[in-house]
Amino acid sequence: MNRTELFDKILKQIYDNPDSFWIIPTWCEREFGITDRNLIESIVDEMLERDWVLPKNRSKYSVMIKYDGQQVYEKYGSYSSFEKSVNKANSRTKAEKNVKIIFSIIGGIGVIYGSVFTYLNYKKEREIDKQQTEINALKKTIDSLQTELKKRHTIKAKIHRGDSTKTKNINNN
Repeated sequence: MNRTELFDKILKQIYDNPDSFWIIPTWCEREFGITDRNLIESIVDEMLERDWVLPKNRSKYSVMIKYDGQQVYEKYGSYSSFEKSVNKANSRTKAEKNVKIIFSIIGGIGVIYGSVFTYLNYKKEREIDKQQTEINALKKTIDSLQTELKKRHTIKAKIHRGDSTKTKNINNN
C-alpha cells in the first residue's frame, strides 16, 4: 500500500470516529499489517501541519479529527482527491505565473518598440524641420534674386527705350 492510499484510510477512519483518539501506528499495524513507522509518522505529521487533527497530550501520534479535517474530508472525500486539487491549483498557479512572464516580455518589447518608433519619428520630424528651414532660406534667396532680376529688367527696359539721360546715369555709376 502506498502513502496516499494509507493516508486515505487513516483520514476516513478518524473522520468516521470523530469522538475518539486513535493511536495511528498501532491501528495501522493491527488493521493493515504496516509497521513502517516513518511512513505512518509522516502521514500524522502532515495532518498535524495542516491542522486537521488534534494530538493527545501524551502521544503526538494519538489523534482525533478537528473541524478543519472534517471540512476537508467532506469537501474532497479523500486525501488523494485533496492532493489532486492542490496539484491542479499549483499547476494553475504555475501557468498563471508563466502567462504573467510572457505578458511582461510582450509589454517590454512593446515599450522598446514604442521608444524606438518615437525616437525615429522624432528624428524624422527634426529632419523635416531642418529641410523646411532650408526651403524657407532658399525661398528667401529666390525672392531676393527675383527682386534683383526685376530691378535689372526694369533698368534695361528703360535703357532700351532710348532714354539717354538714364543711360548716362547708369554708365556713370
